[in-house]
Amino acid sequence: MEATSSSGLHSLLVPQTVSASQTAGKKYKYFPDRELKVTAKFENVVMPEKHRLPIMPKTPNIWQTGGVIRPPRQSKELWRMKGEERVHTDLQLNQFGIVAINGGMLRHPHFEMMRMNIGRQLDKDQSFAIYRVDAPYKPITNHGVGKRMGGGKGSIKEYGTPVKAGRVIVEIGGKVMWEEVQPWLSSVASKLPFNALAVNPKMLENLRSGERRLLETNQNPISFEWLIRNNINDCQRQLSPYDKVWFGKFAYLDRHLNKKWQWVTKSRYVGKW
Repeated sequence: MEATSSSGLHSLLVPQTVSASQTAGKKYKYFPDRELKVTAKFENVVMPEKHRLPIMPKTPNIWQTGGVIRPPRQSKELWRMKGEERVHTDLQLNQFGIVAINGGMLRHPHFEMMRMNIGRQLDKDQSFAIYRVDAPYKPITNHGVGKRMGGGKGSIKEYGTPVKAGRVIVEIGGKVMWEEVQPWLSSVASKLPFNALAVNPKMLENLRSGERRLLETNQNPISFEWLIRNNINDCQRQLSPYDKVWFGKFAYLDRHLNKKWQWVTKSRYVGKW
């Protein structure tokens, strides 16, 4: 009896590990209507050497050496921010990220904002982040304050990265869940210079399936695309080249109103056609 009691006491002192499968189906003590669910396993997660976002240079490296060639000054080229992104629209890590809803220009302060806010929430052994956009490369010129009109092209003030609608800006990976990433990822998306959205793979698939559903269930054969392709009443003479490519979806002159999936989410359009 003494040996049995000593072995029982020893088993109580040693901590017992309870697997997640043993808690599945059981109830909370104070919330009997809720069941304990087994957390999903994180598979195919390889942590990189550096889990934080890198520091983006203000000036492209090719112009930092101070060579003989002066950095060229370009035009605005607003076409780089118009239309829909066709390549970088999927999540490579298949986890979480931020997607641009309309076009805009990312500047160096925006990269620093993302680096500091996202890096503050990352855990070294659990999560990491990567950029899906290039470093600032587009020269932005300015004449300065109080200058007279004329005088040629202004000097380069800073550099930026043009972004189109649907472009993935940054991705979050690792051993994290959507419920813990979504609050601070949405906060970062709200501070960008254009409308952005924190998404996961399921949300992207729902948005694209909504687009396909609207196209398949459309019963009106006379669409805006059909009118342009057939040049009804010589309408192509009055349309811009962007209308002939995007058929009215991403051809707004004001890029702040160039919202992706606006016709899917049925949000109210503010402005003029």
